[in-house]
Amino acid sequence: MLRTVLGLPRRILIVGSCVIVALIVAALVLSTPAQQAHVISVPNQLGVYVKEPTLDSSTAQALRDKIVAGAAGEVKNVVAGVYEETTGPGTANGPQIVVFIGGNLTGGGSASSFINGFMAQVRGSFPANAGRLGGQAACAPSVNGGPAECAWADDDTFGVVVSATLSARGLAAEMIQMRPMVEHKAK
Repeated sequence: MLRTVLGLPRRILIVGSCVIVALIVAALVLSTPAQQAHVISVPNQLGVYVKEPTLDSSTAQALRDKIVAGAAGEVKNVVAGVYEETTGPGTANGPQIVVFIGGNLTGGGSASSFINGFMAQVRGSFPANAGRLGGQAACAPSVNGGPAECAWADDDTFGVVVSATLSARGLAAEMIQMRPMVEHKAK
């Protein structure tokens, strides 16, 4: 189903968007190691969204690999997953799909530098609420058939959510709900 929702041009846009985010992370993160305060996980379910490893995990894995490669050692513990909501509001025309990529920053980069860089690179972006875990966030609408995307950063984690089926504002609301399910205090 993801193949019909995210056609090849959209995949290219998603990969391109994530590469931009990875380059921003690499450029903005300082090389001084910081103690990891949080870990990022990819649970089997994020609220009403269910992880679909068979849907098109190759897209999520490719985005993850691009971020790791583009960040040149400035990120670690990067995970990715494809999530799908098949029932409920907004699914009358097909499932809602969200791709999540997130991990830890290896240096002491600032959330504001990361988000300012994201906003400078991604057309139409606007500040968004990062939710109760703090930090900063921004989102960008779908442009020319590409996916909407949102990103958050605090001083030790980052996350990116992309969707070709949700608006930027809808994705921003989902990001706020999903973030506490993927970001946890390190033990």
